[in-house]
Amino acid sequence: MATLCLTVNSGDPPLGALLAVEHVKDNVSISVEEGKENVLHVSENVAFTDINSILRYLARVAATAGLYGANLMEHAEIDHWLEFSATKLNSCDLFAAAIHELSHCLSLRTYLVGNSLSLADVCVWAALKGNAAWQGQLEQNQVPVHVKRWFGFLEAQQAFRSVGAKWTVPAAKGKAAPEKKQDVGKFVELPGAEMGKVTVRFPPEASG
Repeated sequence: MATLCLTVNSGDPPLGALLAVEHVKDNVSISVEEGKENVLHVSENVAFTDINSILRYLARVAATAGLYGANLMEHAEIDHWLEFSATKLNSCDLFAAAIHELSHCLSLRTYLVGNSLSLADVCVWAALKGNAAWQGQLEQNQVPVHVKRWFGFLEAQQAFRSVGAKWTVPAAKGKAAPEKKQDVGKFVELPGAEMGKVTVRFPPEASG
């Protein structure tokens, strides 16, 4: 297989993809370079720009690393967390509920899926690392104990420390749901109109 090339936006690097590279680099020939966008070049005709697609491809091409789980059930669970990290953890409206769900899942687990690190841990950790709300709660020690334990456990691992030391991600605020505008009708002022009275206006009759 030809060498893969991951180009990363140095102003907003994809931590999840960079962490995946750290975990598959012993199994796959891959280089990382800085650029203006995040894209994984597979060949002259194939490239991935969606972060979750990049994660899935790297996990599949380096299957022995075990990042995509050990069976179909784990694949499905990992896909859930990939979607979870891209949507719920990036939404102001859903963030609190997402953290509660995460805490419940981690109450009796070391990893999100199975008994070893997977893309689920990588993508969720990366989403939290770059989330302003999470960082604020973490500094004030207001995060659920199980999530804090899991986050710190991963952060202490060599691959996470290596990526964290080299790449800085600006903490982003969650996206708010579009504000629903109140449906208010428009009223036209009528000369001589009085509250509670109905005035009927007839059009002038044609002369002749």
